[in-house]
Amino acid sequence: MGLQLRWGVCGTGMIAHDFLTALGTLPADQHRAGAVAGKERDRTQRLASLHQARMHDSYEALAADDNIDIVFVSVLNLQHYEITKLMLEHGKHVLCEKPMGMTHKQTRELVNMARARKLFLLEGMWSRFFPAYDALDKHIAGGGLGEVYHVNVQFGVEINDIERNLMKDLGGGAVLDLGLYMLQLVQWIFKKPPSDVVCTGHKSNTGVDESMSCALKYPEGKTASLAAHTRVAMGNKAEIVGTKGAVTLDYFWCPTALRLSAANSTEWTLPRGRFNFHFHNSAGLSYQIQECYDCISKGLLESPKLPLDESILLSKLADTMRSQLGVLDNEL
Repeated sequence: MGLQLRWGVCGTGMIAHDFLTALGTLPADQHRAGAVAGKERDRTQRLASLHQARMHDSYEALAADDNIDIVFVSVLNLQHYEITKLMLEHGKHVLCEKPMGMTHKQTRELVNMARARKLFLLEGMWSRFFPAYDALDKHIAGGGLGEVYHVNVQFGVEINDIERNLMKDLGGGAVLDLGLYMLQLVQWIFKKPPSDVVCTGHKSNTGVDESMSCALKYPEGKTASLAAHTRVAMGNKAEIVGTKGAVTLDYFWCPTALRLSAANSTEWTLPRGRFNFHFHNSAGLSYQIQECYDCISKGLLESPKLPLDESILLSKLADTMRSQLGVLDNEL
């Protein structure tokens, strides 16, 4: 019998539900919902029962559970570092929702800990694992766009009425909630770090970044433009421009279609879960869950599609952007 990953989940919010529903679409001999841990007992019990998992009323209890192999950390942004560290200290592999740490320092510490303990660690940048990214990567690598010189990305969602996005002490803000998705796309295209980053935007009355506009300069004449907003809906697409043409990627953070030309278009059907999903294309969480299995079953401690050094770089760039916007907490 092959490897079966016994999953634990920290958190009881809508993403945790969508994750467990996506988990249920994958082969049962490879994945099993083992246990759910949360702060509110009734809510934790409901989620665990719905997905036929055991319940723990503390994260410490889940960390100490010998029947759990890997933990999905789906708590508030500000708690990601603390809970991921706790799980690594107890010998658990970890898939942590982005951002893995609130700062470059926290992210680097988690990566160092995972490497020292020889544990698998992955930041939950689920975009990277959609088949559309694989197909676009092959198209670009094969010269389909020529030399790519510019990437333009917009991401605007009306989320300013959601408490976790309003409060600085909950880890909210446009850069961490939306900007990281744009950054990971640009880095995926250009590979090298930018040589210059210039950002401007607005802070809300509670002190979080509610909007952001950013220009990035890359080596060899390459550039990127990013715009994020939490008060208005935007086009929410990425345009990748090369010397032989351009590609527009709709829903760039969770794409299920890729149109390379009028005669070359592909769509992917997401799996159907036992329960309804809360968020757009959340069934696609199954791709990153399967990536964890594929890596661990091969003895890999990080994903080639999102190496840990790239998570460190993304956190450093996020620090730079948030510092320019005046919202970086230097104490973290």
